[in-house]
Amino acid sequence: MSQTLAPPRLLIVDDNRDNLALIRLFLESDHFSIDEAVNGARAVELFTANAYDLVLMDLEMPIVDGYEATRRIRALEQARGTTPVPILALTAHALDEHRLRCQEAGFTDFLVKPVRKAAMLGVLLGHLGRNEPLPVQPDAATRGDAPDPARLAALLPVFYDVSRQALEAVQTALRAGDLEAVRAQGHRLKGSAGSYGFSELAQAGAALERAGEQGDRVAAGTAWEWASALLAKARLDWPA
Repeated sequence: MSQTLAPPRLLIVDDNRDNLALIRLFLESDHFSIDEAVNGARAVELFTANAYDLVLMDLEMPIVDGYEATRRIRALEQARGTTPVPILALTAHALDEHRLRCQEAGFTDFLVKPVRKAAMLGVLLGHLGRNEPLPVQPDAATRGDAPDPARLAALLPVFYDVSRQALEAVQTALRAGDLEAVRAQGHRLKGSAGSYGFSELAQAGAALERAGEQGDRVAAGTAWEWASALLAKARLDWPA
């Protein structure tokens, strides 16, 4: 890559603190400039005020979701007469209906969580039009596709805290009979746990999501107990 090229400026949009921290760890180097937004409304504000080379956009967020934020960004680009910036959907959804909704909203591409470092970098560089690999950091050759284990371990308290809050929200939703909230929190847990390498906990999150979609309070309660036990075990196995 030519040394005269400015570092690509990225906007990462996700309402989960643990996801933002992990993506930043994946992409952290002198070769990316990264801004963050925790909802779609803030993402549109930042995009309006700054020039970005690429946007990573979660779909399910409070205030303004990723679909609407992307529509607003595309409308802004059209009004300004500027070239559309690549916007990549970053989500735990993998169904064709979600891909179609992303296309209709104006997304450029679709990344399904859990996303691995090498795959993410490959897609980003392709959309940035930079076909050469990024310069290798001194210790990167020994790390392969995974971030530095010590730095990843430092993020685990954030993951545990966010996961605990999600399960508390599920418990509250179950008491209120709010199965849509159960679905949303299960979806959140599924994506985060998978990205951090807790595959069984991700499966429990998927079970919560599925029970919420089906309106099955009994199955949701069982999935909540499963997920709670797995999270407690994870904390014992990987103490903060």
